[in-house]
Amino acid sequence: MSGDEQQAFYDDAAALRSERLRDFHRQWVESCGGAPYPGLAAIDPVRFKPFLADLVLVDVRDPKEPVFRLVGSGFNDFFTRPFSGEKVRNAAFPERELILESYRQVALSGRPLLGWYRWHSEEGVTYHSEFVVLPFGDGKVERLLVMEDLDPARQGRTTQPG
Repeated sequence: MSGDEQQAFYDDAAALRSERLRDFHRQWVESCGGAPYPGLAAIDPVRFKPFLADLVLVDVRDPKEPVFRLVGSGFNDFFTRPFSGEKVRNAAFPERELILESYRQVALSGRPLLGWYRWHSEEGVTYHSEFVVLPFGDGKVERLLVMEDLDPARQGRTTQPG
């Protein structure tokens, strides 16, 4: 890695450094029941309870215009504003084009996306966060379960991934 990359993707969940993201991905895989992605009814909020504070539910029925449907309190608290109901395109963060493209890719392919990306805080600090974007829906991808490991940023760590 040269250090100039804005983001990178993993081929397998085993590459995730975040144990919490690996656990989250494992719960999603179990919800799939052998299908490429789980149906709407297969997503059991009780199963995902340990992750709810940092979970983001994105509506992608129109992949060109993803909408933050529900955003966990930990995510909202970290970024000091609510995002629920907001179009991703209108979100006030510089990396929104990267995020939009990632959401579109998962919505259209039906395949999960795992990796990390570099982002900048309002204070000008650069962070690297691992993330997972996981599709679900009935017959086609309708929503995404998104989680990123914000713990390094919460702790003020700016370490490079890898």
